[in-house]
Amino acid sequence: MPHYFFDINDHDLSHRDDEGSDWPSREAAQAHAMRILADIARDEARRQDRLHLFVTIRDERRTVLAIASLAVACTWLD
Repeated sequence: MPHYFFDINDHDLSHRDDEGSDWPSREAAQAHAMRILADIARDEARRQDRLHLFVTIRDERRTVLAIASLAVACTWLD
């Protein structure tokens, strides 16, 4: 089973995944990265009016395979 690492980055938070985890496919790893983004956004959106989050997916050789991102913002128009 492929082993993937999920590094998390935003303006205030940076976490390098040194353990990684096994996922049966690239699609499963992608879905996991998207869940990470959603979980962080759910918690952080209450404290900030703008978020720009990234999860970098690396393989067992530590090669970057993909970057999942999410931007959340609220701008008052008055």
